[in-house]
Amino acid sequence: MTISTSWLSKSAMSLGAMCTLVLAAAAFCPRPAAADLPTEPISLSKATALGDADYARAWNLGRLGVTPTEDQSDHDKATFDAWKVLSTRMDFALNYHQPAVDDSLRRYLENPAALKNAIPHAELYLPYITGRMIASDLPPELALLPFVESAYNPSARSPNGASGLWQITPATADLLGLKRNRWYDGRDDIIRSTDAAIAYLSYLNRKFDGDWLLSLAAYNSGEGTVARAVSANHAHGKNTDFWALNLPHQARSFVPKFLALARIFQDADHTQHLELASAAEPPEFKALILPRQITLARAAQLADIDYELIKRLNTGLKRGVTPPEGPHRLVLPDAAAERLLAAVAATQAQ
Repeated sequence: MTISTSWLSKSAMSLGAMCTLVLAAAAFCPRPAAADLPTEPISLSKATALGDADYARAWNLGRLGVTPTEDQSDHDKATFDAWKVLSTRMDFALNYHQPAVDDSLRRYLENPAALKNAIPHAELYLPYITGRMIASDLPPELALLPFVESAYNPSARSPNGASGLWQITPATADLLGLKRNRWYDGRDDIIRSTDAAIAYLSYLNRKFDGDWLLSLAAYNSGEGTVARAVSANHAHGKNTDFWALNLPHQARSFVPKFLALARIFQDADHTQHLELASAAEPPEFKALILPRQITLARAAQLADIDYELIKRLNTGLKRGVTPPEGPHRLVLPDAAAERLLAAVAATQAQ
């Protein structure tokens, strides 16, 4: 894998190519070879970087040793119903009616349990990810990708060691500087892994001239694999769209699965049995950097938040506590973050 140092220095994280996973998160595909991963700098847009900025915001909390790290822009205020957004505002995924998509749709509908079981995971994370896609000028339906990757389970693991909502392998995480140690795994960090996905998807879409099917195929099997298939067809005077390419089986099945999933969420007849909870008022996430090590149990107590919820928002913390050497970073719902800040301020004042 060859990735420029400028990309590493700008992002310190990225995303390996996506694997094909039927929603039960049971069958993971191999990752692309080194030659198939990015060889050009990938620039994080301002919108992408807003997911987890590494500098203090205007809260005047320096004297407390507490740093909010998220930009509280409008896109983070998830005041919309994400399920409704996904059913009414899809950008590209409903334009394809090839037999492979129909076959994937039939398989989903004949085996609804896996998708239904993934909904409770998605209800917490999908509003945030949908908002991040929109803020980054990406199609909102890309927020459905973690259904295919991990059944929206941030703790999902694959046999080849890929982890998190976006299924990043250890090798990709190490090469790209996505931090991993016995205390923390950035691949499981909801905010940072989503930023990595956004950066990589944006890069691939520029690489393939705005063609989202080629971009998704490259996300799955590597940009080199797709670029070579496009060049081969071009050299022989053949069509160079996704459906005409000679691609690995995993990539050829991954894209139709995603398109079929988009159809399901667009069609009320398909979703009526999924028991989708209203996402009209989902929690707004805020990341804080605290002055010292803290356990999730103690943070839950100070913030007056359910322990299981704070665990689900901080799945990157492998041992239920921030690393001894820091950063002591926690992701909380907005209101809980305010309560935690007030508790820290009171403690500091004593």
